[in-house]
Amino acid sequence: MTVRRTLGAGLTVGLLMVAAPAAAKGGDVDGEGERYRLTNGWAGDSDVTFAYGRGDDSVYAGDWDGSGFDTLAVRRGATYHFRNSLSGGAADVVATYGRSDDVVYMGDWDGDGVDTPVVRRGSEYHVKNSLTGGDADVVIAYGRPGDVVLIGDWDGDGVDTLGVRRGNVYHLKNSIAGGDADVVVGYGRAEDVVLVGNWSGQGGDTLGVRRGDVFHMKNSISGGNADIVMAYGQATDGVLVGDWDGDGSDTIGLRSPEVTSAAQTVDGMHAYDDRMIELVNAERAARGIAPVRAVPALRDAAVRHSTWMADQGRIEHAAWSTISSDAGAIGCTAASELIVRTWQRDTAPEPRAAIDWYMNSAVHRDAILNPDYRYLAAGSVEAGSYAYNTMRFARSCS
Repeated sequence: MTVRRTLGAGLTVGLLMVAAPAAAKGGDVDGEGERYRLTNGWAGDSDVTFAYGRGDDSVYAGDWDGSGFDTLAVRRGATYHFRNSLSGGAADVVATYGRSDDVVYMGDWDGDGVDTPVVRRGSEYHVKNSLTGGDADVVIAYGRPGDVVLIGDWDGDGVDTLGVRRGNVYHLKNSIAGGDADVVVGYGRAEDVVLVGNWSGQGGDTLGVRRGDVFHMKNSISGGNADIVMAYGQATDGVLVGDWDGDGSDTIGLRSPEVTSAAQTVDGMHAYDDRMIELVNAERAARGIAPVRAVPALRDAAVRHSTWMADQGRIEHAAWSTISSDAGAIGCTAASELIVRTWQRDTAPEPRAAIDWYMNSAVHRDAILNPDYRYLAAGSVEAGSYAYNTMRFARSCS
């Protein structure tokens, strides 16, 4: 394993926030909440969603059992609750170690595939190669007491080592030892939130930055433009890094409070949905097709599905049985469901963006222009920088 993420194993609370934003690997996860959404790729969709621990827990991510998968641990005082699967429920291992005021990072210091702690005291690091109490296995001095610390496998040898950040310059060490850095590189801006991970699944760990809800990942330890750019979640979400599916590459996870409905963040989406129907009818009129008639009674079902997608962070159709029963409950015969998520960074949600996406897809365009689809309900919610839209067409309504 070349990627040890954001903390976890036996000791203390996380990342020392000094001089600049810190890194989402090797330290405790920022933010609050017990809800986790993890993505296994770079499409901006959540692949795994679950709740674990309490909203005010200190949280860490790492491979605690050498399985090749990263999972979570929570810290309460000097006691750690390690979970070896991405799910809620009781911890698999509970251990007490160190002092409650220690600053701790996590990494695979000996290349055995298991993440373990290092205690930082000023510029001195006490490295432990097992999840047990007792004396450190290695003690080194590196950097300055005020440095922001990074943890990563910088040379791809399977062993995590230290790096320090000073502004937007990174001093990376390829051995558990003091002395000069092996690599010095500039990347990003001094105010960036910095991430560390093996984004490509090849070589070792490299850098990434988070700006708001957009992630910029670099696949080499060098300056220059990012190789991967992804919008995901909201700027207020805590971020964690891990190999959630064991494929050898790191991806992003988000931490946020449990919410009952993404629709709680919506403002003015009735007008958005009214405009969606107007735009559908404009496309039909341009081709001599009769307009659809809005079905307000079906809008709640469309909003409900958009809300579910926003809560899950992914785009997925409702089951046909649900679509049919929702329509039948108000006396309609269901015809089709269209769904889309659009991203409008720093602007209000724009219905034209959704319609343009639909019209540029043959299968969605065919539904919008189908003369047998005579009734329509649009239901949308806004979540972060995204607008989630569901359109439910019906052939007939009594």
